[in-house]
Amino acid sequence: MTDTFSRAKKLFELGGQLGHRKSRLHPRSRKFVYQIVDGVSIIDLEQTIGQIDTAKKVLTSFAQNGKILLICSTKKAVADKAEELAKDANAHYVVSKWLPGLLTNFNTITKNVKKLNELKRQSEVGEWAKFVKHEQIGLEKEVRKLGRLYGGITTLHKLPDIMLVVDIKREKNAVNEAHKSGIPVIAIVDTNCNPDDVDYPIMLNDDTPAAVEEVLSEIISTYKKNFVDQTPKVKPVEVVTPAKEEDKLEKVVIEAKVEPKIPEKVEEIKKAPAKKKVVVKKAKKAKV
Repeated sequence: MTDTFSRAKKLFELGGQLGHRKSRLHPRSRKFVYQIVDGVSIIDLEQTIGQIDTAKKVLTSFAQNGKILLICSTKKAVADKAEELAKDANAHYVVSKWLPGLLTNFNTITKNVKKLNELKRQSEVGEWAKFVKHEQIGLEKEVRKLGRLYGGITTLHKLPDIMLVVDIKREKNAVNEAHKSGIPVIAIVDTNCNPDDVDYPIMLNDDTPAAVEEVLSEIISTYKKNFVDQTPKVKPVEVVTPAKEEDKLEKVVIEAKVEPKIPEKVEEIKKAPAKKKVVVKKAKKAKV
């Protein structure tokens, strides 16, 4: 049993092969459909496995260069799992609602992110203690509201380098903004959508949480495993404590007491001939 067959079989058991009805089949998705059974499109999972492998190779290349990944998955059925996987891989995520202008009007959106971070900081250091109870409750509600919308991008300081999207029909605004911003998109695409709308489509039944979670787990774990942080490390600054005046005075006194050596004089003294001792004999006193 080949690896491709075993992986395709697992997705088949999870229901990943079930597409939409023939009447809703997008013409561009027809090439990824194995056959139509009872009016339902059956996705060719062998091609899906190939698409997953392509996406993994692309993400590996981005991860090894320290590129930023943004995950967009606002479907309630898979939102919690997507958030869990994103946090585990230190990736950024949007799982509640796509924020219009997140990519095309990034600087404006980040103002609310800064506000959220500041409110969290104030809460942690106890600055809210000066407010009365009902004001503190109001601040807590605001933090929860901002957290639902911006909680997954609090550390996103620049536009992402690549995106991973679940259900491009639901997330069409996110895909459009990514195209305008020149950001490549990997996406799980169902048969009712045009796979040509994204750079790296993965044909799959996006209405089956188990199959979607399986693919997300495989792709995001690849990013996590290969990620290399390219952020330049800042060397710690050595703090030099200025010497006290007393220490300076003491040093001056010590240096003043020590007589400097004069090598030349020492050598001259050594080379000079030794002087003969003059013995002076005392004259004996004459006896009277």
